[in-house]
Amino acid sequence: MSLTMVLKAFEAVWVDKASLMDKVTSEPSEKMPSTKPTALRFYGSTGVTVTSIYNNSKHAQVLRQDKYWRQSKTAPAETVFLQKEKGYGVGHDQSRFSKFVDYHYIWADETMATNQGQSSATFNVYDYGAKGDGHTDDTKAFEAVWAAACKVEASTIVVPSGSTFLVQPVSFSGPNCAENIIFQLDGKIIAPTSAGAWGSGLLQWIEFTKLKGITIRGKGVIDGQGSAWWHELPTLSPNSEVTGELSKKMPGTKPTAVRFYGSTNVTVTGITIQNSPQTHLKFDDCTSVQVSGFTAASPANSPHTDGIHLQNSRDVLIYSTDLACGDDCVSIQTGCSNVYIHNVNCGPGHGISIGGLGKDNTKACVSNVNVRDVAMQNTLTGVRIKTWQA
Repeated sequence: MSLTMVLKAFEAVWVDKASLMDKVTSEPSEKMPSTKPTALRFYGSTGVTVTSIYNNSKHAQVLRQDKYWRQSKTAPAETVFLQKEKGYGVGHDQSRFSKFVDYHYIWADETMATNQGQSSATFNVYDYGAKGDGHTDDTKAFEAVWAAACKVEASTIVVPSGSTFLVQPVSFSGPNCAENIIFQLDGKIIAPTSAGAWGSGLLQWIEFTKLKGITIRGKGVIDGQGSAWWHELPTLSPNSEVTGELSKKMPGTKPTAVRFYGSTNVTVTGITIQNSPQTHLKFDDCTSVQVSGFTAASPANSPHTDGIHLQNSRDVLIYSTDLACGDDCVSIQTGCSNVYIHNVNCGPGHGISIGGLGKDNTKACVSNVNVRDVAMQNTLTGVRIKTWQA
């Protein structure tokens, strides 16, 4: 079900025995029952979209969808609840989304229901030749299962628990894929540690490009096995050739573990990405991103291993997430707007950073960033803005 509406919730004042002196409506307060109804409730539904909900009551719960979309009890009246209307991106009137940020709405308390309709078909990697023994190269099986699921809207790819899948660098690409594909990860995916798998160096290991409504969810693990890149690198630039014994094995260019590029309505929830050679999770040129229940884990001395890296992306929500790494827990780069981060555990790491901005005297814009309720432990900084000298 897709629902787009403008709801004006006019307040019917409810009076109990303890508040008879409060403002009342034109009808006697005795006529109103003590149980107060929710104005609008969704229950047991999938694929629900609600935009631009208005509330004229300071404390009334305007919209209820069980487990989802709860309004802060202290939010002011006359504000907008939930996501902005389509078309309010960079260069447009962003007042609606900025109100959402300024008033600290809890945008999605547990799991975002929007754009996650029930699966119409399920595709298991085992049915496409995967072995799941941690030694056999399962890349072709993953490519085949993606090709099949890509043809079916709201399909689900299943990576079963209890198995380990060795996957070479791979790209799961649109734009010709059907929308709302779910990547259900309950097993473990590991990266190759042989130099031959990486050639002269790749920028990412697992990539999702130009997709609409892509979700990665589950209790599984993506392990970049990055220690092969970490030795001796703290004194080198990221693109230098690795010296010493490891120079025979791994290229100097270190890959990001998981990257989303040019995609909309992206959800990552529940999974763990660990031991990435470089950044754990990256969003580049993406819109409407949600990360929740996510864990990034690598040692404090692992260089350049950002937890989450944002670039040229907007309308991003990160919450209920644990980020332990050797660099920024969250890195927000140029071109990002409407970023909301809350209830995140950060550390070890370098804190939450905006920038570096303005390298080589370039123009760099970041706007509407809101960070709150973040626990920092063993971090280099808290929250900082980094700029290059002009």
